[in-house]
Amino acid sequence: MTLIFQIVLPMFVLVALGFYAGKSGNFSNTAAQGLSRFLGIYALPALLFAAMAKAKIPDPIEWGFVASFFVAAFIIFALGAAWMLSIRRRDEAAIGGFAPSFSSIGLLGAPILMDAYGSSVAIPVMLLILFQSPLLFTTATMIAEAQRTAGGRPVVAAVNAVKATLLSPMILSIVVGMGFNLSGVHVPDAVMKAADYAAATVLPCACFTLGTSLSFGKLSGKFGQALVLAVMKTVLHPVLTWVLAVEVFHLPPDWLAPAVTAAALPIGVNVYAFAERYQTGRELVSMSLLLSTLMSPISISVAFMVAMG
Repeated sequence: MTLIFQIVLPMFVLVALGFYAGKSGNFSNTAAQGLSRFLGIYALPALLFAAMAKAKIPDPIEWGFVASFFVAAFIIFALGAAWMLSIRRRDEAAIGGFAPSFSSIGLLGAPILMDAYGSSVAIPVMLLILFQSPLLFTTATMIAEAQRTAGGRPVVAAVNAVKATLLSPMILSIVVGMGFNLSGVHVPDAVMKAADYAAATVLPCACFTLGTSLSFGKLSGKFGQALVLAVMKTVLHPVLTWVLAVEVFHLPPDWLAPAVTAAALPIGVNVYAFAERYQTGRELVSMSLLLSTLMSPISISVAFMVAMG
């Protein structure tokens, strides 16, 4: 529990700093939008490229572990997106699915899981990190790009959406990074160093712009919707993961525990960067990210107790 607050508290300090900067007038909305564009178009793709290029692919892969976590994630994604459509928030469908399905694995998950279960969970953690961005970022990007090109002739719109998805900075960075990884071609040191520099700005920039978004936005009408997304992430996702892991894939305890605990993590801050990239659902993501982070100490503790029997 102490470790959770050691990691979460600095994030809230940065969020509070961004909130103060916006409210005090020291940081204008225009400046915040410029920072968010840097985050979504350059810094986040750099993070994804570096992560994919340096990822060590486990062999063999425990496909039951991967399936239990990500099948649950995609069920949550579908439910969240469908809910947004049902309440006539079509423009936020991608965010409604992406937010409650994307876990903060890299930032919170890795240190928490390693502290809770020891070094034996290194491979499960790597599997989650390896698959989460390609699977969920790509799905969310396809939906967002499809919405951008909606209208007109369906076939033309579909082709344009696929093209835009493939050319998205985030998807390109994943593909190129994985290409270097699988081919064994060495990324030039200067390029990787530059990518690491840009990637290091994602967390502070995302937290700071999250704070400015809270200062400029009107969140009173988003609390209920954000609470639903936060509960889906911290409650429904781990429950579904546990059911799949136990009843369908019959995972042994040493694989079951990290799967359920990782599913109980809060929404990843990269979702906010995605919202900034597509300029949609920022207020909803801001509140749901904060709520899920506040709920995560309880959800992670319960998941740990359940997973350990």
